[in-house]
Amino acid sequence: MSLLQALTDVGYRVAIAGSGSDAVAVLETERPDLIVSSAHVEDMDGYELFTLVRKDPTTMDTPFFLLAGRDRPVALAASEAGPYMTVMTGDLTPDAVVAHARDILKSGATDDVPRSTSTVEPAGAPLWLAFDKQSRRPSPGGAAFEGSLDAIDLTEVTQAVALGRKTGRLVVSMRVGEGAILFENGRITHAEFDGRTGESAFGAIISASQREPHARFRFSRMDPAEIGHGPRTVSRSVEQVLLSVAVRIDEGECEVTAPPWLGQREDA
Repeated sequence: MSLLQALTDVGYRVAIAGSGSDAVAVLETERPDLIVSSAHVEDMDGYELFTLVRKDPTTMDTPFFLLAGRDRPVALAASEAGPYMTVMTGDLTPDAVVAHARDILKSGATDDVPRSTSTVEPAGAPLWLAFDKQSRRPSPGGAAFEGSLDAIDLTEVTQAVALGRKTGRLVVSMRVGEGAILFENGRITHAEFDGRTGESAFGAIISASQREPHARFRFSRMDPAEIGHGPRTVSRSVEQVLLSVAVRIDEGECEVTAPPWLGQREDA
């Protein structure tokens, strides 16, 4: 059974769109009570569609239900998107989506204030284990978010920051030391770690975080002027840098030697 059929079977009137641009066009005439989008539509991702919807005064307060599934970077980026966003991860069965859509609509009918970003977590979905209960609540203005790298890979965090076009500093805390990655509008501009800078440092941070249990990340937003006056040691896109780093890790070029006092590494 399709999601469209599942929604209509329980009495909802549904307007469908085959692409993100089509959805924007539909919203010029339709005023839905809830917008439901998959993580990826034909010409953009669901997070991008959400940002477009939020820029339009007529739809900026419309509840948005993002079906992220197993696309963890999209889900992570959406978790910091602001009010009126619900993210569903894991297996997206039509019955489960309909049930949560009903809950969102009921909640929206009784709330007098904007709902904060919320997440729907089917059994077995590990993504939100990356967050502390406190850090899972969006901070004022989305100033920072943080969590554990035991449940999510640093490459996924990097992709989420890029997807959200955020500007700020991503700090990775490990027993071998702290690494820092600077972003400007979602692009990496600088990285430093273990006496290295640029793509070499970024690769070393990725490699070390994958080998070390209990590593943590914290992303803090910064004023664009602060980033603009800082060092620029990375010029390629996030996708290009991640691809290059993956190759270098496979070839053993991003190894980091732990200080002797750390002793033997714990098992993850």
